[in-house]
Amino acid sequence: MKSLKIVLALTLSIIVSHVRAQVYINSTKMLENLEEKVNTGLVKMEDINKLYTTFHEDKNNRKITFKTREAEKKELSPEDLFANRMPMVYMFLQVYESARAGKMKINGSGTAFPISEDGYFLINSHMIDELGLGSGDPSKVDTSIHLILSDYEGNILTIDSVVSYSKEADIAIIKANTKGKKIQAIPLGQDLKAGASVFAITHPRGYYYYYSTGRVARMTENDFGIMGRKMEITADYAAGSSGGPIFDSKGNIAGIVSLTKSFYYNQQEQKNLQMVIKEAIPVSSIRNLINN
Repeated sequence: MKSLKIVLALTLSIIVSHVRAQVYINSTKMLENLEEKVNTGLVKMEDINKLYTTFHEDKNNRKITFKTREAEKKELSPEDLFANRMPMVYMFLQVYESARAGKMKINGSGTAFPISEDGYFLINSHMIDELGLGSGDPSKVDTSIHLILSDYEGNILTIDSVVSYSKEADIAIIKANTKGKKIQAIPLGQDLKAGASVFAITHPRGYYYYYSTGRVARMTENDFGIMGRKMEITADYAAGSSGGPIFDSKGNIAGIVSLTKSFYYNQQEQKNLQMVIKEAIPVSSIRNLINN
């Protein structure tokens, strides 16, 4: 009888562990809470602007050293994958002063995710390239744009620096200030084969934490070699999804969102849209910037 109770208790605990509350996302409320934190001085502008101290330095294809997580080996259901990884996906946000409102406002800019517990994050280089990244001249850096990171719960992180990037691969590694605290990071996986399942969590057009699934359609490589690899997938995303993580079925990073290419029957006049190619950067290109 005692052994039966133990079995029942273990069975119940397993069932309960797989039952997760439904997540209802209120994008407006999320931004309002973040704006309140910025305007009440909980985040200092000097910390936000520290990013630009070394922003002009040429760090293209510079290899850096930090510790990443071991890849997961257990398959996850699509529901568990979202529940487990969604808290680790961050919003990449712009902070600006509104002349009309007389206070700081926040605008959604893209997606970012941590690949180490001490605050190394991955984004696309095109998300910050237009601000004068690696220009070599501090005067060419646009410091009027203020950038922060925030998770789903509204925990804000400022960015200390861009530590490495690859303009060929369209990836950048930034170092966030975690104030000495460890954060949850997402493990890096391996490149996937055509036909493999993929899962993306992104913020298209301010639709925060949009979950999309699909398959790897093709893997390609150009004259840049490993930094010129692309992973074309059928999972859906749009503007604002830049920097979003693409997962394998175990919740490991398989790649990062990069761009979309629209194919029209009349390409010159952009009439009669036929299909949209979703182009991502595979994890092998990411790993090539890291001395792990």
